[in-house]
Amino acid sequence: MSTVLVDTNGGSVFQNGSDVIDTGTQIGRDVSAFTKKFQLSLTNADNKPILKPVRRVIDVVNDFSWYAGPKATTEALNKVPCVFLTEREQLLSSLIAGALYYLNATASTVKALGGSDYVKSVLGRLSESSQDTLTDLGSDVADFLDSVQSRAGGTSTDRSLLEQNNLKSLQGIYFTKPTGFQYRLPIYGSPSQPSSSWGEQSKSGIVGKVVGAGQDVIRNISQAVNFAQPGVYIEPPKYFQNVEGRTESITFPLTNTVRRNNFSPIQQNYELLWLLAFQNKAYKTSFARTPPPKIYSVVVPGQFSMPYAYISSMSVDFIGTIRKTSVFVPSGNGEGIISSKQITTNVPEAYQVTLNFTSLIGEYGNTMLSDAFNTNINGNTLTIGNK
Repeated sequence: MSTVLVDTNGGSVFQNGSDVIDTGTQIGRDVSAFTKKFQLSLTNADNKPILKPVRRVIDVVNDFSWYAGPKATTEALNKVPCVFLTEREQLLSSLIAGALYYLNATASTVKALGGSDYVKSVLGRLSESSQDTLTDLGSDVADFLDSVQSRAGGTSTDRSLLEQNNLKSLQGIYFTKPTGFQYRLPIYGSPSQPSSSWGEQSKSGIVGKVVGAGQDVIRNISQAVNFAQPGVYIEPPKYFQNVEGRTESITFPLTNTVRRNNFSPIQQNYELLWLLAFQNKAYKTSFARTPPPKIYSVVVPGQFSMPYAYISSMSVDFIGTIRKTSVFVPSGNGEGIISSKQITTNVPEAYQVTLNFTSLIGEYGNTMLSDAFNTNINGNTLTIGNK
């Protein structure tokens, strides 16, 4: 017997070489060319592990022991409330992705300003030499930003993911790719409610300063005119401030004393928990580099969709009698294939698992009109939207 969820028969390996991002993407080739040009050494002291799944979807609802009684039919289990997870990994640091994201927005702004009648009228008041300087500068900036725009849209899977959520305006906010691990988990409880905040207009920035000055003037006049009257107060308008990301809690049990298929429930359950814990830990590869934990696309059909989220907390409670038991886990020395080894660990009669997912972007109404609400599973294939 060996692992049943992670491929330890040749599929999972330690990454060869020192590529910090996927050279199969354009941005990856750009970074690779940059490092070669400046002869930068990116040698890893500890190679990054790349795990591969045995099955297309780890279907806890249908294949794991999480409910009492005899094995239910697939039709019955398909009616169980569930959450779909697609695991992703970052290809580019958020710092660089964020720089590209904002530069991309700047490119659009520069082009818009270049065609603005107001900007042209302002330029018309300058001397001819000043106009030429600004025009040349604008041309150089535009050329540079054009090259940025060709890189700043994220990967094809990022674009597809955001399009499915009606969030094309956020393309390029993260550069990721699926790891191949997909999950279907049963859920208990109700989803949280999204929230946003409103408040008084900030007095920073050009518009804020103008509005703030106007508010001060009218407030002073009103207080002077009505100085003898009680309760002098002007109701200020409230301004929309920001959209907050949501956090969702997923709770489900796993039973080690009931077998649902040909695999040992002890091995299957332990390996699932090992995998979720491992993939959500950073892995040190060199003195200065620590690839971050994996992130997830999280969907509960008809309730919410989070294109990018992370596991903010994970707890596993032991229920019932605890015994020492042997299980297999992935193992390797940092080179070549990741194999498996047998260990002895404490295993209870059942686990109570709680996963908290926190969105990496705000909660927008866009997703409520999108294909992301149509996620389903057919056989062992997970379908998000129409793809």
